[in-house]
Amino acid sequence: MAEDNGMARSIFLSALMVTSVMTGLLFFGIEDEGVNGSPTIDSDVPDTMLVGEIETVNITISDEEMGGLSVLITLNGEQVMEPLDDNGVVTLDVSSLGVGSHALQVVATDSLGQDSTWTKVFSINYPDESGTIISLSVSDFTITKGGTAPISGQVLHDSVDTCSLRWSTADASESGLGLPIGEDGSFDLELSNIQDNTTLSLWSVCGVWTESSFLATTTITVIEAIEEGCTDPSASNYDEAAEEDDGSCEYDSEPEPAPGCTDPSASNYDEAAEEDDGSCEYDIEPVDNGTGSQSWWEGILLCDSTEQVEPVDDYNTTDSDNHLCQLSFEIGETEIVIDSNGIPNHDLESGPGCCTSEQTLEWRIPLVPNNQTGCDPSLSSDGCTMAPERDAVAFAVNGVPIFGPEDGPGGDAVAGHEGEYEEDRQHIWLGICHGHSGPGGAYHYHADANCAHWHPDEETNQTWRDYHIDSSRSLSEHSPIVGFALDGYPIYGFVGWDEEGVVSEMKSSYRLKEGETGYNGIDDYEYVVGLGDLDSCNGQFGPTPDYPEGIYHYHTTWENGEGGIGFPYFINCYRGEVSLDSQNGEGDDEVDCSGRGETWGPGIGPPPEGCEGGPPGQSSDISSAFGIVYRLVPPSGGMLAMMIIAVAFVRVLAFAPVSPSRAGITALYHQVRV
Repeated sequence: MAEDNGMARSIFLSALMVTSVMTGLLFFGIEDEGVNGSPTIDSDVPDTMLVGEIETVNITISDEEMGGLSVLITLNGEQVMEPLDDNGVVTLDVSSLGVGSHALQVVATDSLGQDSTWTKVFSINYPDESGTIISLSVSDFTITKGGTAPISGQVLHDSVDTCSLRWSTADASESGLGLPIGEDGSFDLELSNIQDNTTLSLWSVCGVWTESSFLATTTITVIEAIEEGCTDPSASNYDEAAEEDDGSCEYDSEPEPAPGCTDPSASNYDEAAEEDDGSCEYDIEPVDNGTGSQSWWEGILLCDSTEQVEPVDDYNTTDSDNHLCQLSFEIGETEIVIDSNGIPNHDLESGPGCCTSEQTLEWRIPLVPNNQTGCDPSLSSDGCTMAPERDAVAFAVNGVPIFGPEDGPGGDAVAGHEGEYEEDRQHIWLGICHGHSGPGGAYHYHADANCAHWHPDEETNQTWRDYHIDSSRSLSEHSPIVGFALDGYPIYGFVGWDEEGVVSEMKSSYRLKEGETGYNGIDDYEYVVGLGDLDSCNGQFGPTPDYPEGIYHYHTTWENGEGGIGFPYFINCYRGEVSLDSQNGEGDDEVDCSGRGETWGPGIGPPPEGCEGGPPGQSSDISSAFGIVYRLVPPSGGMLAMMIIAVAFVRVLAFAPVSPSRAGITALYHQVRV
């Protein structure tokens, strides 16, 4: 009995020990360390790919016990026998797969029988390919019987080397003769001794991946030959059978040309007259409406007496300003003189330089610009007159000055406005159409200026706040002239004609230097030949709607050839001869009152001349208070000076106008130079 009790006690103690060990495993997480999950499967297979674009794809399988894995891979239902490498990666060759949809499945089973299934459906597509087009130089001919018809043209396609071309006087798409084409798709064909009216058809088929075709036709009309010869009975070689004079008439004595009025629009037009004798008379005197005429300038320049101008408002003020854009001009023998009051023909935002006011501006530009000798802007700006850095570089068609990109602190105001960098030296921002006012209320543009031709849609309740720069970048037609550089060459908007005459947005050839943001202004940019459409002055030579024979002209730019910001926005140098001294667009660097606390202020020194009462043409109670202090107490006045300044500042704040508008906010920035 005692032995049984001992045995029972031993069994009990053993069970207790086992229970304790198991409890310890549960509480201390020992058993968690041995958990064996199912395998994981990953892959770099994309959803779609182009044929021939990717040769191999990778499948990665991982598990706690890689040696016990069993893997089954099927591609489009067929088993793939590629093994796992040491890293659990299977590399599959997909280079032979054709266009269409494909299914890849992986089933991985571990040593415990746990399995994971991964399925991927992907597609292989042909690259995009243009359709075939045949462009003919002439769509129809009229020739004399027995004559020839020279036909030329070009086959247009992404891959011209895949194209074939046939021609026929019937239907070339059904049968015809082969016609060779050049590397650029060009071809020539000449039909001779044509006796009857003929329709020629040309059929081209092209395509690497997707075959496309195009049928072009040209009509050849045959007319009877006209007998040519001398048709003047008074000539010594008069030909009675001649139906058309060929200019071969000969005379014993050369006859004088018959004088008279040769202008068909004149009231006394003489059909028999061979030489105009100046006798033409008109019911209404003819008016020259061509480029450069009085009427042309009236149409190009805005705000003159020939059009109704609506008052505009400065959104930085609380009241309705009723500013009125006004402009007049006079055409001289060699130049045009334009007077304006500097007010734009659209609502505006003055910015920190509030508030815009009327100016007395005079612009003088040559009627016929002349290129500078030694200036080749297609290569660089060397030898060209550079545009002022902080002054008027041009003027808009509404008479408003156009400035370069730099602002008061020296940064690129446009780049700062667009978030390329944060201006921490002086409060700067641009308003509607990237313009604002500077010292003396002189309003000016730093970019764009295309809003001179934009008008709000009253039916949709638009206002000038709805103006957006993209509305001027439409590719539907060539932009109008938005201004003139001081050398006399026109400045067009963003859209022009490329070398093939296709409507296209013009891109600048400048870019930011590596690591730069525009914080240092013009110095942060470099010119790269061929980066965009325009040269180092931001211009090009070519035809425009106003000058179909071609003229050097500038464009406003918003992007460069890489899609970056389009410095210099208007111009960077002048292609034509220019006299900057004859212009009076007041500059940004007349008076710099921005250095209070750094270059002038209590304990440093008095403000620069012109800063005691704020910028010219403006008032600042705060700056006036400081001016009083400087006159009463020298900078070395110590504590007494500081007390007087404090009293004056509190007094100014007590009487400063309070307004939730930007005008109220910018009242504290009257000293800003922009």
